[in-house]
Amino acid sequence: MFSPALGVRTEAGRYLQLMTTEETPPPGDAPDADARRLWEIAFGLAARRRFDPDSPLAEIRRTVAAGLPTLEAEMLVRDALGEKVPVDEIDDSVRIRAHLLLFARLVDEMALTDGELEGLIARAEELAAESGISLRPEPTDAP
Repeated sequence: MFSPALGVRTEAGRYLQLMTTEETPPPGDAPDADARRLWEIAFGLAARRRFDPDSPLAEIRRTVAAGLPTLEAEMLVRDALGEKVPVDEIDDSVRIRAHLLLFARLVDEMALTDGELEGLIARAEELAAESGISLRPEPTDAP
């Protein structure tokens, strides 16, 4: 499914990889739209790999419980799984923190190898480079 041979090619991808492996990423400027898009795509890939679309909310809440506004983080996971939830009003700073921190938490929960992590980020980079790519599956009407 993921192709670790491709390698991580972008600065935003390397930042995500370093942050996920608990290394200190280099300080930088505020992330641009391309970096935020990559992080959102990588987060969505990890969320869909970790959870089924019909995963119980309690299972999702256990993942998002610490360090983030729980309701907003939960809605971002549910949105990534294709559920119609109101995420447009979530503040960008909360969204960025959730995408980064929850991505790291999901990778940790799934115990991805270095190669699997690299492949996941490389796939997100590929998807981010494609124009018109959908960031999430088709929404469902689940509550």
